[in-house]
Amino acid sequence: MLGTYAATLLACGSALLVGQAVLWVCGWRHWSWLAPVVGLGPVLALAWGAVQLPGEGATALGAILAVSATGLIVLVGRTDGVGEAVREGLPATAVTLVAASIPFIVEGRFGVLGTGFNVDMSQHLFAADWLADPSGPAPGLVEQGYPLGPHGLAVAAAELGNLVHGFGGMTIAVPVLAALCSLVVLRELPPLRRAIAAALVALPYVVASYLAQGQFKELLEGFFLLGFALCLHQLAAGWATGGPPRMGYLAAVPLAAIALGSLYSYSAPGLAWLAAAGALFAAAELVRRRRKVAPAALVRRALLPLAVALLVLVAGAAPELGRIIDFQGNAAKVARSGEDGDRQFDRRAEPARGGEAGGGREEREQHNDDLGNLFNEIPPLEALGVWPSGDFRVDPGDGAAPAIAFYLASLLGALALLLALARWLRRGETAVPAALVGATAIYAAAWAFSTPYAAAKAIMMIAPLAMLITVRELLDPAVVTAAVRSRGAIAVAAVAGAFAVAAGVSSVLALGNAPVGPDSYSPGLARMRSAFEGQPTLVLADPQALADEHARDFLAWEARGGDPVCIEPAPRAATSTPPPDGIRFVVTTTGETEPPFANLSRRREELPYTLWERRGRLGGRAPGGPEGSPSECGLALGG
Repeated sequence: MLGTYAATLLACGSALLVGQAVLWVCGWRHWSWLAPVVGLGPVLALAWGAVQLPGEGATALGAILAVSATGLIVLVGRTDGVGEAVREGLPATAVTLVAASIPFIVEGRFGVLGTGFNVDMSQHLFAADWLADPSGPAPGLVEQGYPLGPHGLAVAAAELGNLVHGFGGMTIAVPVLAALCSLVVLRELPPLRRAIAAALVALPYVVASYLAQGQFKELLEGFFLLGFALCLHQLAAGWATGGPPRMGYLAAVPLAAIALGSLYSYSAPGLAWLAAAGALFAAAELVRRRRKVAPAALVRRALLPLAVALLVLVAGAAPELGRIIDFQGNAAKVARSGEDGDRQFDRRAEPARGGEAGGGREEREQHNDDLGNLFNEIPPLEALGVWPSGDFRVDPGDGAAPAIAFYLASLLGALALLLALARWLRRGETAVPAALVGATAIYAAAWAFSTPYAAAKAIMMIAPLAMLITVRELLDPAVVTAAVRSRGAIAVAAVAGAFAVAAGVSSVLALGNAPVGPDSYSPGLARMRSAFEGQPTLVLADPQALADEHARDFLAWEARGGDPVCIEPAPRAATSTPPPDGIRFVVTTTGETEPPFANLSRRREELPYTLWERRGRLGGRAPGGPEGSPSECGLALGG
């Protein structure tokens, strides 16, 4: 627990300090809730650069602490409104942190998020373990240009616990930072409503579902899109005052810092959402202001700040440019195939025997499709934030609630969004609506030309923007006051209350359904799996880990490539009998020094895993498991 929350504190504290320091350099003299999103990008870039130096994780941690301390020195006595910011931010932080911790609270332990729900974290852990100790061949994610800024931060945070804690802490830090960032426009709400609204923006239903899978890179991209829109909102409102006039040319540098974070966590594809938001915002502002200021004058005024921001972005991305280029070809293949990039990169890095790039038969049959870990296409209505299911992959009517409940919930979300959006547009606030329209257009393109798996990610990007637009208006007492004058108070209050409760319950359902796997990680099994590629393999696991830690799903993915892989509870003691019929290799998982069966010889050791090979003829037929569960072979070895 302490390691996870220490990692959360590292990510949040460094982002806040670095972000506000960047804003101060750019002319902000008052505390801004843009600080979390402006600071996290440079922190990710720094972590990735530093983790490649001698000392790896310790060096990265030292670099992050050093730049955070520098930011603190810059800010002390030079920034106004810090006390007020603390009073605003603490309730939102507490509510969101508790909500993001629900998976761990429900499972009663801290471990690998999403085990059994999504297999990606296994590969992220494998890559991060290599970054922390770069011995042996580099994993596929490293070789193929995959964005590894978050992995660098996780490795740095692992110095305060372990690698699982580092990823878990970083993952739950993202919604906390998003909640704080949303205070840019929510700070005028009453304290209790402000904290609830911020938590809902940070963890709308689809975002909560992606956190439940441990999908931190999608959470990060959604956060950067939200922050980019809010930064445009602030710039349009002219809030960045108090600095000397000469700082005007740095006004757009915070946008570059946010884009840098998108690059280092989602690579170049992440810039598509930011570019769409920026282009639509610019077009809307030119139209809105055309009667007061000539469009040509607005363009001239923006050219220098934008040129400086672009220069900052290029300079920050320059060390990663080669990897960004390498990643694009692979990302295009992933988008066409529907497979998650982590899985595809891993197979490319480890070709199967006979020259075929892939894992064993079952792994190829189950994962080589357009759906990834989905059952069907995800309804875009989920982005509205109200969806009565603990699993976002379930079609309406297939879960505990009837189909009509899903559609009524969506109708409530749509009504709330339309009511709120009208007020934003009447005030001339175009930045966040422009980002919403841009994200919706990208979803439409993904739905039409890509795969359901890619389209589901695009739905997630819409959700925080839609929630921000909605809760800012529906939880504002001024809206009810205005409704009183128009005799609509009861209706508005009913919609607001129903939406807040339904959205909150939906997110809690998703978070409570999140599986939490083992609380530590060793890459040993992943490193040795090439030795049993295509062979019937038995993995003997700790019975308690199988019962309580979703270890079956985690080990089955780590050991993929065996044909089949059987995951069974380890017998209490070694036996003089041979392995079960049809088994060629046996893997022990808890550091055993003696073979669990007779007629085995030690083949390889990657602590705590040991690979044993059967001597002589195999005999018998390879065991098989239930369809769809190749790891459950029913060998009945006991526990």
